Amino acid sequence: MEEVPLRFEGRPARLRAEGAPGRTVLFAHPFPLDGTCWDELLRGCAGLGWRAAAVDAPGFGGTPALGRPCTMDDLARLFAAALDALGAPSAALVGCSMGGYATMAFWRLFPDRIERAGLLCTQAGADSPEAKEKREQQARAALENGSEAVIAPLAPRMVAKDSPLVGRVRELARTATAQGIADALRGMALRPDSTPDLPRWRARTLVVCGEQDQLIPRAACDSLARNVPGGRQAIVSGAGHLAFLERPDDVMAELRWLLGA
Repeated sequence: MEEVPLRFEGRPARLRAEGAPGRTVLFAHPFPLDGTCWDELLRGCAGLGWRAAAVDAPGFGGTPALGRPCTMDDLARLFAAALDALGAPSAALVGCSMGGYATMAFWRLFPDRIERAGLLCTQAGADSPEAKEKREQQARAALENGSEAVIAPLAPRMVAKDSPLVGRVRELARTATAQGIADALRGMALRPDSTPDLPRWRARTLVVCGEQDQLIPRAACDSLARNVPGGRQAIVSGAGHLAFLERPDDVMAELRWLLGA
């Protein structure tokens, strides 16, 4: 795995890549994990002949927190900077949950730079007032009591019920800083409704839903797939919100369709 030099807003950001330069696919991680969660899929996509890369959002992994709400537009600009660092004028983007929100923001800001899109266990709608208030409560809890105040109760809900992967989820979230968690939560609460944008999408698009997702309602995932012209929907049996970790072979099979000729 290669570390690719990257700076965002005047500070270093972590970008890792696998595979020879060429066609590029950029992975955007879910909250509150970091880019290492994609390692298995990076290797799989590199095996298909793609330059597969993953970037850490501010406050996660090797990227310092912004110290203010990290909006989905901020993440979209980070992705654009990552593509510049990779020498890629355009790319396929694959994002899970928060990474999916940011991929939709990327399409709004940089439509000519997105060739294909993988939207995993995410939704187009904005937060309800109740969801925004819950995110603010979580942000305050992280800043007052540390990142584990958010990660510990969230980890079991990110996978299918009774999944043995809860410990792995907590391990993959170990680099999340309290400030990064608060910034991301507040940024997600500010995101707009992306539903009106979807009918104008022209990129080949894959929508993946976890059959047992405890965080994204199935109706929201179905609506996302239905509103993207020509979108392909895949329901991953036995998987929760992190379908790509729980059933990596199934998700990789769908990515072969997305990245195929």
